[in-house]
Amino acid sequence: MKKEMLMGHDTPYLPEEITTDILKRLPVKSLIRFYCVSKQWKNLIRSPSFIANHLHHSTQNRPSLLLCKQRKTGEPLHLRLMDCEMQVQEIPNPPLISSLFGVMIIGSCNGLLCGVINEYDIPWIVLRSSLLLWNPATREIKVLPKTRTSEIPNWDCNGFGFSAIVNDYKIVQTYNAGNQFIRAVEVFSLKTGSWKEIELGPLEGAGFITGRCVSANGYIFWSGSLFESLKHENDSFIVSFDIAMEVFTLIPLPPLPNIRSFELTVYENKVAILTLSKIGGYPNYFYFLIDLWVLEEGVGSSTNSWSWTKKFSSNPCPSTLAFPGIIWRNEIVIGSFGKHRLRNTSVGKYEIEQENLGQYLINIITNKGRMIAIPGCRFGNVYNHVESLLSIGNI
Repeated sequence: MKKEMLMGHDTPYLPEEITTDILKRLPVKSLIRFYCVSKQWKNLIRSPSFIANHLHHSTQNRPSLLLCKQRKTGEPLHLRLMDCEMQVQEIPNPPLISSLFGVMIIGSCNGLLCGVINEYDIPWIVLRSSLLLWNPATREIKVLPKTRTSEIPNWDCNGFGFSAIVNDYKIVQTYNAGNQFIRAVEVFSLKTGSWKEIELGPLEGAGFITGRCVSANGYIFWSGSLFESLKHENDSFIVSFDIAMEVFTLIPLPPLPNIRSFELTVYENKVAILTLSKIGGYPNYFYFLIDLWVLEEGVGSSTNSWSWTKKFSSNPCPSTLAFPGIIWRNEIVIGSFGKHRLRNTSVGKYEIEQENLGQYLINIITNKGRMIAIPGCRFGNVYNHVESLLSIGNI
């Protein structure tokens, strides 16, 4: 071990590469505390190279599951994080989010959360929306500038993702006039800090972009359907957005007979879909099969070379599974519900609700399932999430 002179004494120290290798394995909370150790450590931890190394290590070794509680209008945002050891912790809301009741998370990317702030005229009628970015690990939060069309209703915030090619995070929102076809698209760049309207391209005539967005390899993906044929499931497709080039592509779905529902996800850094299929008639309709299809090639290209491959098919699953979810590590995460029940409201009326049993996990390697219950919580959307030191202000 080398030594250096510090204040007249021989003091042992670790080479910077060993220090870096140790520190990158620590949680963000500890690293922020270590700012006080020395100016050298503070500069190291805040350097772009260390932030990138820490993010890469967290992504590979400490992926977490972000759980968003189902709630009604007027209830505060409630998030929890489950780590690889199945330990669950609540994410405290910063003062800004605590003061708002219309915040909804729409995406997670490299430790950053993208949220929508909805301002309601009357319940369920959105008057206007704005967007925010939030790093729960560093507690940094930033409300993004509004667009020139932000006062116009029917804008939907559809997606959030990152492109290494341009080293930029971008947010996409579409304008759907009167719940008909898409009329306009705007994109926000964190690098420029501004919005701009882009060409619709193949989205001309598309009816809806729906469902959860996913991001992989510099693309954002959604499910979509043609306006002329919204009632026909066979006319659904995947919408791909190239973050660097800012162009859209429509990708056909694989052959999906007897599909109850499907959900976009990411598997081995490729876009994929999880499908929930009926098995047959009585008594088999109490069970479903879950299949994993992965898009192997042609992602985002303008050719017809897309190739879907079925990677996994589950054993029969109970019909209490609500919908296909996401892939977390090597497990499919799906919401699971129990029986319907009546709930007495504050005004003396009864509403029918379904008991949330928790998250059902199916291991893709072993094809074994298990239930993860979190007492006292009804959770809705789930996202893959990692801790990061990314500073919103420095992007």
